[in-house]
Amino acid sequence: MLLTFGLLLLAAVSFHRAILTALGEHLLAQDKLEKSDGALVLSGEDGDGLRTRKAVELYKQGWVKKVVLSGVREPFGHYETDYSGPLALSLGVPQKDLLIIPSRARSTLEEANATVPQMERDGIHSMILVTSNFHSSRARRYFRRVCGDRIRVLVCPAANDYFHPDSWWQTREGMKYFVWETAKFWTSYLE
Repeated sequence: MLLTFGLLLLAAVSFHRAILTALGEHLLAQDKLEKSDGALVLSGEDGDGLRTRKAVELYKQGWVKKVVLSGVREPFGHYETDYSGPLALSLGVPQKDLLIIPSRARSTLEEANATVPQMERDGIHSMILVTSNFHSSRARRYFRRVCGDRIRVLVCPAANDYFHPDSWWQTREGMKYFVWETAKFWTSYLE
């Protein structure tokens, strides 16, 4: 018994980086890109608009025809789209190719239920979902559930300043993102 425990401890110490990296990568999803009607940027930006910047990059590379910005209501009556909209415009997306969908969603599932009907009304039948890397797997599952076969959903994760799958355990912020998203990931199967 003691020998078995010792061997397990030795293996854990020897392979901890590979094990922790695999756990971090479990949160990630990335699909092979196909030309789509729009890139949907989910709320929850951290830092300098990395999600919006990724969607604009997809737009400029010709992967999408429109950039769709979802924006939840924040404190003091502002919506995230109050900031992401001007950013997308300043990065070269023309107003005619920008769709802004403010909402009062409080979760990713609520955000899917709020944005998908509007996207359907605007003729979007295929999308590339843009969200932070750690959020990509759970977001894809929710949006595919809500869209069914009406809108094709691919995911293209944006980088995150605080979560890196190969080193998340080395920073306080990385550990917070991992624990929080892992809890949400598993509870999402109950919704």
